[in-house]
Amino acid sequence: MAILLPTSANIRFLKTILMGDFEMRSAHATEAIAALIGFRSNAAYLATSNKLPDVTVYEVDFDAFENRAAQLGYDEASSQLLRYIFKGIEWPEPAWNSFHKRDSAARDAWFYLCQQRRIPFIHISKSVKYYSVHWDHISLDSEYDQMVRQSPDVDLGKVLFRTYQLIAAGLEPKSFFDGSAFVGGVTGLSEASARQIANAFALQLFPGNVRSALVA
Repeated sequence: MAILLPTSANIRFLKTILMGDFEMRSAHATEAIAALIGFRSNAAYLATSNKLPDVTVYEVDFDAFENRAAQLGYDEASSQLLRYIFKGIEWPEPAWNSFHKRDSAARDAWFYLCQQRRIPFIHISKSVKYYSVHWDHISLDSEYDQMVRQSPDVDLGKVLFRTYQLIAAGLEPKSFFDGSAFVGGVTGLSEASARQIANAFALQLFPGNVRSALVA
């Protein structure tokens, strides 16, 4: 699973990559990015985003990106490169961060940045052998807490636990889930599973995604 947090900084950064490495025109790059996050056009994305003042995370659709690029006249084989480099893109405004478990300075810096950006405090902690994923709503306000409590799923914590099971069941025998919708951690993971869980939890926990679930 791959995700995109389409802040202005992230969109500009991705457009720079597409215009440079993929030789796309600016307008075409904008349309291709809209397709990447599930919209038929950039106009459709803007119409939706204007109604979602909160930060929203999208799961990316590489097939839709490649199809849209082909419609715009770009070589499909070249467009397929994005799915291979996407994981390694260092976003200006990431949805989550990763650092060594003993690096308290990096953890504190990420917390304050999450607080400023009003996003959940999601991070991956790296040790010598295993990775862990942690989340906390302490970086957000009471209005967000109320949204989570009003989730139509009743207990978002159960949704997170089920998501963890779907990703890690049978693959991570040393892993353990301990948490609720508001705070918790998953320990004993490989790097690949930790990244998948961090992405999946961002899709569940970001303010715009929670609000969307409430009005769906």
